[in-house]
Amino acid sequence: MKIIGSAKLTGTLALIFASQLFTPHASAQTSSARIELTTPSGRQVTVVPVTDNIIKVTNCLPGEEIKPSAASVLTGSTAKATISTSPRIALMTTGSGIVVRVDSVSGAVDINAGANKAVSDPGLRTDADGQPTISLSTMGTGSFYGAGERGHSFNLAGDTLVMYNRQNYGYTAGDPRINQMNITMPLFISSNGYSVVFDDYAAARMVMSNPIVYTSESRTPISYYFINGAGTLADATRQLSALTGRQDLPPFWSLGYITSKYGYRTQDETTGVVDTLRRAGYPVDGIVLDLYWYGKEQDMGRLEWDPVQWPDHKKMLADLKKKGVNTVIISQPYILRNSNGLANYNELASKGLLLKDSTGNPQEVTIWVGEGGMFDMANPETRKWLADRYRTLTQEGVGGWWGDLGEPEVHPETGLHANGLTTREYHNQYGNDWSQVIYDMFKSDFPDTRLMTMMRGGTTGLQRYSVFPWSTDVSRSWGGLQPQITIMLNSGLSGLGYMSHDVGGFAIDENHPYDPELYVRWLQLGLFSPILRTHAQATAEPYKYPDQQDIILPLIKERYRWLPYNYTLAYENASQGQPLVRPLNFYATGSGKYDDITDEYLWGRDLLVAPVLTPATTERQIIFPDGLWVDYNNPAKFYHGGDTITYPAPLSVLPLFVRAGAFLPQADYDMESTGDYRTDRYTVNYYPYLGQSEYVMYEDDRQSTSSLADKAYSLITFRGEASVEGINIHVSSEGTYPGAPAVKTMTFKIHLLDVRPNEITVDGRKLSKGVWKYDPATATVTINTKWTVAQPLDIEIR
Repeated sequence: MKIIGSAKLTGTLALIFASQLFTPHASAQTSSARIELTTPSGRQVTVVPVTDNIIKVTNCLPGEEIKPSAASVLTGSTAKATISTSPRIALMTTGSGIVVRVDSVSGAVDINAGANKAVSDPGLRTDADGQPTISLSTMGTGSFYGAGERGHSFNLAGDTLVMYNRQNYGYTAGDPRINQMNITMPLFISSNGYSVVFDDYAAARMVMSNPIVYTSESRTPISYYFINGAGTLADATRQLSALTGRQDLPPFWSLGYITSKYGYRTQDETTGVVDTLRRAGYPVDGIVLDLYWYGKEQDMGRLEWDPVQWPDHKKMLADLKKKGVNTVIISQPYILRNSNGLANYNELASKGLLLKDSTGNPQEVTIWVGEGGMFDMANPETRKWLADRYRTLTQEGVGGWWGDLGEPEVHPETGLHANGLTTREYHNQYGNDWSQVIYDMFKSDFPDTRLMTMMRGGTTGLQRYSVFPWSTDVSRSWGGLQPQITIMLNSGLSGLGYMSHDVGGFAIDENHPYDPELYVRWLQLGLFSPILRTHAQATAEPYKYPDQQDIILPLIKERYRWLPYNYTLAYENASQGQPLVRPLNFYATGSGKYDDITDEYLWGRDLLVAPVLTPATTERQIIFPDGLWVDYNNPAKFYHGGDTITYPAPLSVLPLFVRAGAFLPQADYDMESTGDYRTDRYTVNYYPYLGQSEYVMYEDDRQSTSSLADKAYSLITFRGEASVEGINIHVSSEGTYPGAPAVKTMTFKIHLLDVRPNEITVDGRKLSKGVWKYDPATATVTINTKWTVAQPLDIEIR
């Protein structure tokens, strides 16, 4: 259907309205609206409201192929929009108020969501060299974040960002290499509460000026998405993840402590490490085996256990599992010829399953331990071959997978993939497709098992495949520790909610290989990181620091106390796309005032974490974001948003602050692993503040892969109301799941009470003073009670 204006001025303007034809100046609302037009120069411009908050723009020439979207998990359009036309201009208004203006002569597209949430696209699509280019002018001031894994700066405004995954061994803060890391994503999030995703994974650069200019090496036209948030990063990430995908709930054990080293070489060493941890009193849930599980470095691509080093690996895996310890093993993109990977190399080469060169022969690949070939993840038959090997190993008891070198670290540019793409066109997508091999295999063959895949390469949407990325081979130094918060923040806003790091530092300086102070400070950061996994070339395990055991052992045990809160963060990530590590301005409207703070972050909504990242430090400066904050270590002290203080922080102290009004559920008992976790027993810390507050805790059976889809979970809501007359606490539960306890033992610790209460009632019954305790030294009341979950629980303190 077409509405024709002046051919010389307006070109051809076509508006699709659910099979209805409209005349110029008409307007209508429909749930399948879109704008399609052809400019006088022949360019075809299409604007589609994917949702009320997401607009897709495509601009191409007749006959150009538009690739299926790689960035989006959304198909079709359910948005309602009103479209009106004039001889030259088409206007679209979505249900959320986004206004899109399209010029049928130039092909220019202006998108305006109000409050400095706007971009202007002049319609040009090539630069001076003929490369595909999109230029977007932005409205007003603001900061830009995201773009995948970026460690050089939190605010990316003014930077030129290269989209080509790269490994940076031994990096530190200030290293220019870390503006281009292992997972690059052509997207950005504005502090004004919107985001833009370029639907591309070819090598590219994104200049974060005004206009923002995206230039790609793709040979096909590139669409982009404008995603409107409600003016905050919190809503912007929620809307962005609706487009690019959200991660499944994690294996519960992945939230415990995981030990790792380069590398455990034998079965005896592996079981000995776990036994030593347990004898020392450490809880442990996972152990990661580096490349020695298949023999030696040169055996890469062998993909089977070495029978000499691991004489009974099946028994070892089973025994570790009985102890609550899950085993994760490494795999790489390469198959070497110079040792025991030769048989696999010959098979893969004969079947055409390796990356090929321009002659059609296997592309020669040389890495630091040998020569051989490279899995072509673009080839469906290669993916099937690899999935068959992974399936067998998983059936033998492997608990999770580690995809290493997946940028890919070595990826010859003379290579040609089975989908017809060159190395530079496919490179960034390699990690996504590799991760999907494992993800699809688990969905098919282990549908009831939650997946943990450690992966260090990929691009937009990588989180869809249950990926737990890490910031790779960081220097074991204070300089290595310092950029980790920035990396987690940018990655988390980009969709990678579980970005973490090698706790303790991986790449050892031979002149300074052992630094207990650094190890402790890194572990304090790891306590409130998505994954707590120690990993290094040597002295990785916590018991290797005997003089600091009085600090280290309680820290790792503390990880388990926070499981109720942390698992709720996992639910917020899976259901809403919220990162676990959040910037200080996450809930602020249009604010970038905390951009320069690289040593503080929010852990969820209610915790402010301010780790020490410098040596020989006994105090540090802390800046408080909006709100009122209570000192977790000394709840008698509190601070207002905007305050700047100097806080005492000797080695044993991690500065930690609680948002006033917060409820913090904890598991206040010892565990050997997350298998000892209980949902019938909680300690709940409440920090009352004048007015009302609320917290929702998530529960399920911690095993099902379909808890959210089946609604087999409970949401437990804690509501508090504090006034000069007293405090009211109301607890209720909605939903259930198999095995949910009918009765819970609840311990409430109510802080900030300067005077002893006169009376406490639970469900209208007055408690005797022997049932509750008041500690004047900590200004805390402790109440122990049983809660029948089917009924609300009400506590009144007067």
